[in-house]
Amino acid sequence: INTLDEPAAIFFNLTESPWIRAGRQYSVRETHPNNGTIVRTFTTHNVPPHGIAALLPQDAGDEPEGLWPPCTVAEWHISQSGVRTD
Repeated sequence: INTLDEPAAIFFNLTESPWIRAGRQYSVRETHPNNGTIVRTFTTHNVPPHGIAALLPQDAGDEPEGLWPPCTVAEWHISQSGVRTD
C-alpha cells in the first residue's frame, strides 16, 4: 500500500514471508503484467498515490547457483551444523 500523496516504489523482501520457501525463485505477476522471475526481493515502481501492488508468486525452481550472501540478510545465515557464516 502506497500511503503517500505521490507515486512511490514499494519493496518486498521474500525472505521475511512465512509463506515463501527459502532457496527458491518465483515467477511473479504484479496485478496484471508478467514481471518475470524474482529471487529474494522485489521492487515495484510508480505505485500510484494511495494505490496498491498485489503480487502473485509461483514457484519457479531453485535459486541460481553462486548467489552471495547465501541469505538476503547475512546475519541470518546459519550452516547446517548451526554455525553462523559470514
